[in-house]
Amino acid sequence: MVKFNQVTLAASIGALLSLSTVTFAGQGLTSLSDEEMAKQTGQVLFNASYLAPSDSGNFESANNVGFYKLGLEAELQINANIKKLQLGCGGVNGANGCDIDIDNLSLSGNSATREGRVGSDAVLTNPFIEFAIKNPDSASLREVVGFRVSSEKMQGLLTAGTANSSTANGINSISGYMKVQSDPSGIIKGYAKTMATRDNLYGPNEVQGTLQALGLGGVAEADFKTTNGGFNVPAINNNYFETPAIKVNGTRIKSVTLSAPVKVPNIYVGNGADYPVAGTVQYNATPHQAGIPEPSAIYTQGGPVEATVTQCRVIACLIAPNGTKLPNVYMNGTISNITANLNLQQSLGLIHSLPIDSPFYLSLQKNAMHWPGAKADDIAQKGWWLSLADPVNIGNVNLTDAIDISPLFPQISTFVSQYLQANPAKTNDLAGLLNIGDLTANIGTIDLKDAPLTLNLSNLQLTNQDFVPNCYGGLTFC
Repeated sequence: MVKFNQVTLAASIGALLSLSTVTFAGQGLTSLSDEEMAKQTGQVLFNASYLAPSDSGNFESANNVGFYKLGLEAELQINANIKKLQLGCGGVNGANGCDIDIDNLSLSGNSATREGRVGSDAVLTNPFIEFAIKNPDSASLREVVGFRVSSEKMQGLLTAGTANSSTANGINSISGYMKVQSDPSGIIKGYAKTMATRDNLYGPNEVQGTLQALGLGGVAEADFKTTNGGFNVPAINNNYFETPAIKVNGTRIKSVTLSAPVKVPNIYVGNGADYPVAGTVQYNATPHQAGIPEPSAIYTQGGPVEATVTQCRVIACLIAPNGTKLPNVYMNGTISNITANLNLQQSLGLIHSLPIDSPFYLSLQKNAMHWPGAKADDIAQKGWWLSLADPVNIGNVNLTDAIDISPLFPQISTFVSQYLQANPAKTNDLAGLLNIGDLTANIGTIDLKDAPLTLNLSNLQLTNQDFVPNCYGGLTFC
């Protein structure tokens, strides 16, 4: 359905008649003078314009490309479902897939209910078509090198796929320009959670360090490595992160990368009656989003861990010579300032719901082209190209799946080892050293602020990408 912007039937007729030098009067035609023509008013439904190469900007001026545009001064309402949208497949692309390949594409009004979607329309304001003509002033060399359909603004909800699940579906590949962010702040915000796991302190996760006994310093010192035991790490919820907006700007893109530093709460290791319950997480009120508590501290048991002496010195050799196994070591201390650089390779098939409020165009061009009015860095590449000039705000990007943080443990062990070799752990527990009882050791505060960790992940389901089909009843697509 087309709705005209402030266009009455009389005004439309007047506008069309003003294009002629005659008007109807009774049963005949009457000429209008220039003065009488000037008094005629109205709004045209269609308008045509031409942008010469010299006015097209440096990019197209250098290629001698002009632009012919035919626009509709109206709002065009549309509600559509497209089972399979494929553009630019084969041909010059060969086996590299399609420029644009999207399954189960729906465009409707921005509603969160089935009835709302089906009963509402996306709105295209002032839609137009445009041709890019090379050598426009030469009748013999004139050539069509590009075509696009566009509108000054599109408002609505664009969804792809049939369901927000852990299996990618919907967007298979896309060529175009689009920026996705949480809100007008221009960044991606979100929360991640981790699963409960265990850090086994042997093999690739072993810790190597130095232990000083009885306050005697280097004369009662031994190097050690952990050879058994470990720590249970509880599940952690609501780890807040921020990362720059997702930017799609290229051809046949199938996935994007999110890179964000995630602050891990301090890990307190210890034991004893006055120590908080091991395997718990303490939460504080969040400064980021009201009602969502963020973790502030992790408490875990300090042992038992088996340690083997690898090199003793002086007095230590009398108590614990090389090869001595200390089977029940309990550690007390803190691991602080832990930051994990989260690198998430995310398939576009896991992004389903895009609320659109932006100028938009879909184009086909022979060579790279900068269309009039497009962003400076929006250079449409050869083939088909979909562009949304303004950012798409999708809210917080919360990860549905709990993250397995065990790949961080070997990295933590490496940095803890470096610290304990430079800053020996301390013990005054002679009975423990003599294997008469448990050995308690103080590892101090291990500061990892200069040792960022890296966690590489891929294809995680996002909670805020749920959507309802643009269908009545129980159909997933219609």
